[in-house]
Amino acid sequence: MSTDAEIALTDTELAELDEFLLSEEDDRLAIDEAHGYLTALILCGSDGDEASILEAVLGEAKPPAQIPELLLRMYQDIAAELESAQPFEPMVIEEEENGESFEVYEGWCFGFMLAVSDNEDVWAELPKDQRSLLEPIATLALSREEELDMDDEEYSGWVELLPGSVNGLYAYWH
Repeated sequence: MSTDAEIALTDTELAELDEFLLSEEDDRLAIDEAHGYLTALILCGSDGDEASILEAVLGEAKPPAQIPELLLRMYQDIAAELESAQPFEPMVIEEEENGESFEVYEGWCFGFMLAVSDNEDVWAELPKDQRSLLEPIATLALSREEELDMDDEEYSGWVELLPGSVNGLYAYWH
C-alpha cells in the first residue's frame, strides 16, 4: 500500500503536468480544471475506467507515458485527501494583474461542473436538499465564462464555501 507521500505529486511533477496540459490549444483541460474534474468523479463514485477519465482530461492528445501516470496519481491524491476528512482544498491558480497577485478558483469549479455534466445521470440522484452544496461551485464556474457582477467580498464568500461544499458532498456520497 502506498502512503500519501508516495501519491502526492511533487512541485516538479505538477509543473510538468501543467506544462503538458497547456502546451497545445486543443480540448485538454488545464491543471486546475483537471483537479476539479477528478474531484467531482471521486465524490459521486463515478465508475469511469482509467481510459475514459484520461480521455476526459487529455482529449485527443497523445501524451508522453508519464502524463497519464501523473494524472492517475493526482486522482489518488485527491481521493486520499477526501478520505482524510480534513477541509478540502481545491487547486488554486495564481494570476497577476497590474502588479497584484490573486487566487483564481474558476478553473477548478469549471472542471468540477464539467464532470457533473458528463455524469449527469449520477448527479441527478443527488437529493434536492444536497443540491445547494453545488451552488458555490456552479456560481464560481459561471464567473469564468460570464462577467458576473461580483465584488471581491462576494467572490471571497463563495470561495470560503468551497471546502464545506466538497466535504458535504463527499459525506453524502460516501
